[in-house]
Amino acid sequence: MLLLAAASPGALPPLTVDGWGKIRIGMTEPEVDAALGAKLSGEPVEPDIACVEKGTETLPGFTFMFEEGRLTRISLDSDSKVATPRGIAAGATEEAVRKAYARGLTSEPHTYADPPAEYLTYWTVSGRKGVRFETDEQRIVRTIHAGGASIEYVEGCL
Repeated sequence: MLLLAAASPGALPPLTVDGWGKIRIGMTEPEVDAALGAKLSGEPVEPDIACVEKGTETLPGFTFMFEEGRLTRISLDSDSKVATPRGIAAGATEEAVRKAYARGLTSEPHTYADPPAEYLTYWTVSGRKGVRFETDEQRIVRTIHAGGASIEYVEGCL
């Protein structure tokens, strides 16, 4: 998997509502480590700890959120070159997101950025599987979250 991260952007698997490559929503941290071929860094993930976010130097721009010991969200920022199956990556325009996800896309104002910044959310299974795009004041996608209900958390694990 790490070899894929170093390959050309066209060779990278897309980020889907179910995961990224061999990394699937619902996995435990050891399962994610094995799929990555590297250990995630950050606080320990324990079943009794409500929420932990982790990353790895081998995948710049990726953050993995675990709740009660299970992966619930994968987030990408502008350091990542990974796109969704519909071709949207960090740096895309709001217009491109609206065109790619026309049916079923919802929008709401961004909590911390001034309008026209917003959250654009697309659910494949209402409230259970989806992708969320955070745009800034210039209507550029800065962060993409994919996974379960935790894609709607505006402050990560806080």
